[in-house]
Amino acid sequence: MNNTTMDQIKHLQRKLLLRLELWFAPVLIIIPILAGLTLMVDWYLRGGSTGSSLYDGEFLLGLLILIGNLLFDIPFLLLIRTLKKKQL
Repeated sequence: MNNTTMDQIKHLQRKLLLRLELWFAPVLIIIPILAGLTLMVDWYLRGGSTGSSLYDGEFLLGLLILIGNLLFDIPFLLLIRTLKKKQL
């Protein structure tokens, strides 16, 4: 195969990978947010509203999940957005 064909194949592979990332991005973002919010709501219902400190670990875990998700998802979404602009 010549270089032009290889470049076309690589371009098609990049395009398919970008499409796959765009399809999985909502799942990768929404599931951790839901898990973190579920833990924080559970903490509030069981521990926060009753004054019990037994469920503080759930609050901390939910908070860590949400913060970690935001720290990694924002750059990920910006990267996908710039790659999509380059592809078009």
